[in-house]
Amino acid sequence: MRVLLVALFVIPLLSACSVNIHKPKPQLQSAASTERVDGAGFIEAIELASGASLVIEEGRLEPRSIGSVTVKLYRDLNVGDFAGAVNFVRDGTILKAVLIENGSDKQKLSITMVTAGSGNYQASQLVCIQGDSISLC
Repeated sequence: MRVLLVALFVIPLLSACSVNIHKPKPQLQSAASTERVDGAGFIEAIELASGASLVIEEGRLEPRSIGSVTVKLYRDLNVGDFAGAVNFVRDGTILKAVLIENGSDKQKLSITMVTAGSGNYQASQLVCIQGDSISLC
């Protein structure tokens, strides 16, 4: 009787613990780029060939359809070694941010925005990075 009780109570506990052993691991994004688009807006971090990092984001408390874009340059994002930033007006939401040039001494970032509404018009803004300097191209 005791063996039967142990079998009834212990075996289900052991099998419940092993249910998720073969669960597939979630796909992780590359360490070079992390992106999040949610109700709060677009934010992405991109690692440059020089070892610096860019953080691209829409204004946090702004409407998604209109506002600003900020691109911040960090010498080392992990320790918060901030180098500079640019800010510009956006009409629409950020669709994507892509490095179109990524050399060790000079980088160029293209930020594409799409307007709200039925037109879905797209516009791009280039951001140039050279050393610790960041500016609109």
